[in-house]
Amino acid sequence: MIKKSAQTGKIGKQFKKAREARGLSAIEVSTLTFININFLNAIESGDYSIFPARVFAVSYFEKYSVFLGIQPTFFDIYDQKNLQDQKDLATQKNIIQGFTNKLSIASWSVAIAAILFLLIFLLNTLDKSRTLEQDSYNSANALEKKIILPSKVAQEIIGGSLLLIEPLLETRMSNSEESKPSEFLILEGEIKKLSLSFVEDSWLEIYQGTSQLIYQLFEAGEILEISITPPFTMIAGNANGIIGLYDQKKINFTQVANELNVSLIEVENE
Repeated sequence: MIKKSAQTGKIGKQFKKAREARGLSAIEVSTLTFININFLNAIESGDYSIFPARVFAVSYFEKYSVFLGIQPTFFDIYDQKNLQDQKDLATQKNIIQGFTNKLSIASWSVAIAAILFLLIFLLNTLDKSRTLEQDSYNSANALEKKIILPSKVAQEIIGGSLLLIEPLLETRMSNSEESKPSEFLILEGEIKKLSLSFVEDSWLEIYQGTSQLIYQLFEAGEILEISITPPFTMIAGNANGIIGLYDQKKINFTQVANELNVSLIEVENE
């Protein structure tokens, strides 16, 4: 589904200019803000297809804008009306493009067919002339018995011309790649239980080193229970809506939350 428009593209340029004005690369911003580099690139390009839900896009949009000290307006690409307008525009473009392609193919086909017809007509006329010269005294019987077919040379010319038409009539298809879910990476060490209860809609990321184990939006009422070994890092959005336990010890997400209600918790080896 399309998650990009002219508006999101313009807003994305504001982010990129603000970052470059501070002399920072996208990788440096990712390190400082704990925002995935792919999310930064998505916001700067104005393409929100990478975000699984609107809450993710809005949260990272606000987090990135606060870091840069800018106040762009979030263009709601997730609004159904905006999406429909883009679909209609894309459909119109596809129709026009398809019509143009068909017209182009038809024009070439007609032109080549006309050339073939002219070649056959000329070759048959030559064959008729030779036959009339050889059998002028019995032309009527000769014409009745003779089956007028293109000569061997004419057949070769026609065959070659048909090869020119074939590529114009072929259809092209592109196969979309399906992303495969990554598995949990369990490092060496003592494995302990992590239990999280979501009392409100929240999003969560869990990392072990540079490996991302979880990147998911949870709805109110859901529970996440996994076995994991430290060290690992958790980044939670809407921290007020999460209650957590690790190795039977309470995790206070709210206490370390920032002004955007996003918390960063690092669990080290004990």
